[in-house]
Amino acid sequence: MATNVLCGRCGSPLPSPNAACPRCGAAPSQGYGRRRAAHPRKSPMVATLLAIVPGMGHVYLGHNLKGLFFLLACGGMEFVGADLDLSVIGGLLGVPLGAGGFGLYAFQIWDAYHEAKRIETEWV
Repeated sequence: MATNVLCGRCGSPLPSPNAACPRCGAAPSQGYGRRRAAHPRKSPMVATLLAIVPGMGHVYLGHNLKGLFFLLACGGMEFVGADLDLSVIGGLLGVPLGAGGFGLYAFQIWDAYHEAKRIETEWV
């Protein structure tokens, strides 16, 4: 009786379901429990380029809530900071808000790249 059992480690056909793999020497059931689910690969370069638009790099990585936060936070800080720059009090509050918005913008680009690298190494 022919079997269609494959080795869980290397994928070569096994002569019997209870035999060790003749190619890699794996035990009969070795490797089946440690298989990872298929996960789409995410390019760190694409995530970084998409992050030029605040939050889009994170949306690409599947972190939608984080992407929405960065979009609203970067845009909100720049919008409020630009409106406040026109007064004396705005000079004290608006400039730091504008600088904070730019700092958050730069951080979200950096974070999108490093999240993509983490995902890439986690699923190799």
